[in-house]
Amino acid sequence: MAGQVTRMTKRELLVLTPDRVADLLGPCAPCTYWQTMPHNGHRECADPLGLLAEWVDEVTRDWGPPGRVAYVDGSPIGHVIIAPARHVPRLAAFAASPSDPTRLMLAPVGPAPGVELRGLRRALVRAAAKDALAHRDRSLTAIGSRRPGPGHGRALAPGHPCIVDVALLERSGFRVERDHPSHPRLRLDLRTALTVRDEAAAALSRALARVPGLRPVPETPHPDGATRARVAEGTVERVTDQPGPR
Repeated sequence: MAGQVTRMTKRELLVLTPDRVADLLGPCAPCTYWQTMPHNGHRECADPLGLLAEWVDEVTRDWGPPGRVAYVDGSPIGHVIIAPARHVPRLAAFAASPSDPTRLMLAPVGPAPGVELRGLRRALVRAAAKDALAHRDRSLTAIGSRRPGPGHGRALAPGHPCIVDVALLERSGFRVERDHPSHPRLRLDLRTALTVRDEAAAALSRALARVPGLRPVPETPHPDGATRARVAEGTVERVTDQPGPR
């Protein structure tokens, strides 16, 4: 129709870079929980964004971009952070932490405050799994949080919003590797995730399609096995496939 303006919606899943740390929104953002040593719980940081930017730069130079940030029309709606255990000093606070410093750890993952999209957390985990496979890692490891059940006694440490609930991790495919009353270690085996590259893009597309007013965009297979950019009915979607320069 003449004069009608079609709104273009841009959906992106971009690698985490130092200039994007301000988009890591969460209950205690900007949060440096996993990037700092244990010190009476959550250590106060004079410049949390600066610390996060330095941490992202350090991990990127040593291993690669440590995560992804999801956007709709330029606004962040969620993120996932992954890094080798040697770059996650907070692990020293947990009895079930892995002893191998090369273990790839999943730290914060989830939607931004106020964003309620069913499947977004799982989509972000799948994107992290895709990046792990690109680095030839066989698994993702996470420290989960749960309330102790009968026979477990009291929790050894209070919960923290940046520790993902065990039930949420299990719904994303993780399984308990080393049990603990309050903070067990879980592992996601990637060796059987044969379709994880396509699932990451497809799951994110399904989650973002639930945003009111957005049209679902069908995934388009590509000869190299990854879902590429798709433009349809006024909606633009892009999920980057490469983790970026190391």
